[in-house]
Amino acid sequence: MFSSLNKTIAKVNLLIGYCSGLGILAMGIILFYEVIARYVFNSPTIWAQEVSIILFIWTMLAGAAYTLQVGKHVQIDLLTIRLSKKTQSFLELITSIIGMFFSAYVTLQGVKMLEATLKYHKLSATPLRVPLWIPQLALPVGFGLLTLQFIIIIAMRSAALKDHNKEGEQPC
Repeated sequence: MFSSLNKTIAKVNLLIGYCSGLGILAMGIILFYEVIARYVFNSPTIWAQEVSIILFIWTMLAGAAYTLQVGKHVQIDLLTIRLSKKTQSFLELITSIIGMFFSAYVTLQGVKMLEATLKYHKLSATPLRVPLWIPQLALPVGFGLLTLQFIIIIAMRSAALKDHNKEGEQPC
């Protein structure tokens, strides 16, 4: 069961990673268009900034789980590189557990915020009047995926620690 969950989440994260890349490309095109429209034709748009911000929110929040999956989040390893592999695995397990709880908390808070936004039909205070649920949905989706990815990492780190124990390495 865990293997199929891992594969499913990996596929979802990969798809979202590609979508995030397309979102970044779209932001670049939109902002390039805005610069040309504003400074060459003296005709700025009313939509480019808000659409770019929404794309930015979605690409960053939804892409976080993919970034974690491929191990590209920023890590400061100045001290941990001097530790044994087992101790490193143990610390990675602890930080992943903390990350999982934090991500789960943010997911729940994002759902609460989204419920209030939907209840009161909140709109952006810009000329586009975009329903705020569109950018706010990225928070529970992104952090929900991040929580699931942390669960997978926790399972993998736990298995790695068990393997270290079988090899007979001294305890942390």
